[in-house]
Amino acid sequence: MAPRIIQNTCPGWRHEAPKTHAPDDATKHPKHTHHSPMKTLYAARYLLDDSQPTAAWIENGHLAVDDAKILGVFGPEAPQQPEFNDFTRVDLGNVAVVPGLVNAHSHAFQRGIRGKTEYLVPGREAEDFWTWRQAMYAAALGYEADKVQQVSKLAFMEMALSGISTVGEFHYLHHQPDGQPYADPNELANRVIAAAKEVGIRIALLRVGYNRAGFGRAAEDEQRRFVEDDVDTYLARLGDLRTRWQDDPLVTVGLAPHSIRAVPENWLRAMGEYAAAEDLALHIHACEQRREIDESLAEYGRAPIAALAEMGLLSERLSIVHGTHLADAEYDLLADARPSIVACPTTERNLGDGFLPAKKLVERGVPICLGSDSHTNIDLWEEMRLVEYHERLRYEKRNVLASAKTPRTADVLWPMGAQNGARALRIPAGTFAPGNHADFVAVDLEHITLLGSDADSLLPNMILSMTPGAVRDVFVGGEKIVEGGRLTRLPSRGKTI
Repeated sequence: MAPRIIQNTCPGWRHEAPKTHAPDDATKHPKHTHHSPMKTLYAARYLLDDSQPTAAWIENGHLAVDDAKILGVFGPEAPQQPEFNDFTRVDLGNVAVVPGLVNAHSHAFQRGIRGKTEYLVPGREAEDFWTWRQAMYAAALGYEADKVQQVSKLAFMEMALSGISTVGEFHYLHHQPDGQPYADPNELANRVIAAAKEVGIRIALLRVGYNRAGFGRAAEDEQRRFVEDDVDTYLARLGDLRTRWQDDPLVTVGLAPHSIRAVPENWLRAMGEYAAAEDLALHIHACEQRREIDESLAEYGRAPIAALAEMGLLSERLSIVHGTHLADAEYDLLADARPSIVACPTTERNLGDGFLPAKKLVERGVPICLGSDSHTNIDLWEEMRLVEYHERLRYEKRNVLASAKTPRTADVLWPMGAQNGARALRIPAGTFAPGNHADFVAVDLEHITLLGSDADSLLPNMILSMTPGAVRDVFVGGEKIVEGGRLTRLPSRGKTI
């Protein structure tokens, strides 16, 4: 099925070629110069109309923005309409404009161990994930607060440059290296948020609850920076973090019990009740590793999804990170409750976790969103395509996620990259619906990976073939944080870290 296209109906319409940008260091330009006027019409060669299940390109269309919020998408005639008389028109050029991508699962500090765990230890060749886990602990214990902020900034820079406008940061590095709380117990959470603000990316800080090593096992020494003694302490610190950032439009706070093995039942119930009472996002690692499932069966007599359902946590508020090892009986529970499943295919392939059972989830209407997790790669376009490609390897066929109802694979994958992630983080973003945050991306139609695209093939090419180098401009809350492939709030890339 071809996408719907609204054609140019305004004779004489012209689009300027994409502007070139001088290689000046971004710090030479005051930050306020990157803010667009309060009322702006952004013109582009193509603008995504995502109001229908089958995405449409509005040709020579306009995106209307007022006070950092989306007003809607309009055709070529918008500048002539009276309601836009006081709007400033900004021509973005030969680009395709789409909502900003939403990275629903990140451990920013793990960007610092990229490439440093890709080997076996002689004599311990059978170890894979758990060896990586020990290497992660060693890195976590070595980062002082300044280093945490620096490495987090590096991760967020890479996200912004690839078209990610929002990150869900699953933050569990809380204490000083010796395990003692900082004077402000949220020091490291504040540092990570500060790193996001340096870049300009929107952040949902998901403060992690961590209490033990597993069922019947006290926390290990390597976990000393993660753990808190009781759930009341955790909730009090969460409340302090929320108060600290409650007036910042780029920051939200949510809850994240690390996993069913890392916190006991009373923590899970208390965190779930708090999230429901305060209308906050609730995220948890679940069904990632078979060992975790064995521990759930030992403690609760049920696999993780069934145990969470029995505790009353399984709902649309909950996001289940990974879900690579789901039991057959759990699919009906997921279909009824419709939590978000946060897939992280580049991390899951790196760790050998297995493939997300995407076909079964899509068939049951369970929303899938995406995360870059350990940051082996930071490329949500790649995460989107891998959800489909991994199923092609499993079923040995093409276009596995497409159906008679949605025959074009790109229309199944696109919501995973933006809309579903915003749902998981409970923020108004991911689509161009009126009232949503003005977070959007301009993709260069003259980039080598998109040359030859037409309106029919453009979205499939973006999702299944394009590289992040095609991302030209990124706007967050109406501010241009990436311009011409360069960060506007920071110095040139090589000088920042």
